[in-house]
Amino acid sequence: MLGVVSVDERRGLSEYFKAREFACRCCGMVLVHPELVRKLEALRHLIGAPVFINSGYRCAGHNKAVGGAERSYHVFGMAADIQVEGADPVKLAEMAEKAGFDGIGVYPEPGFLHVDVRGYPARWEG
Repeated sequence: MLGVVSVDERRGLSEYFKAREFACRCCGMVLVHPELVRKLEALRHLIGAPVFINSGYRCAGHNKAVGGAERSYHVFGMAADIQVEGADPVKLAEMAEKAGFDGIGVYPEPGFLHVDVRGYPARWEG
């Protein structure tokens, strides 16, 4: 996909995020869209607290193993599942919208937020 880069996982992508945070837990590959990083940076600045990446890039095998959608934006390096310590996922979703994310999925249990840069608005609760 245009704009997606495969990078050295030790490299810093931005002020607050390193490539290794987005690495597939199965194979260790890193694929991340620059717009995803830009919007995560914007969110980090808006909330003034660390944003933890639970899941970034997923290879096809890992995505299938975790029950991800076949055409999941994680497979293209365009999505992340995130948490902010002590933050309510619904409030975090409001901030993610202000940061400019296209896709936002709220998962109250176990308490995380899916954000992506799909190019059109989508909202859901899981």
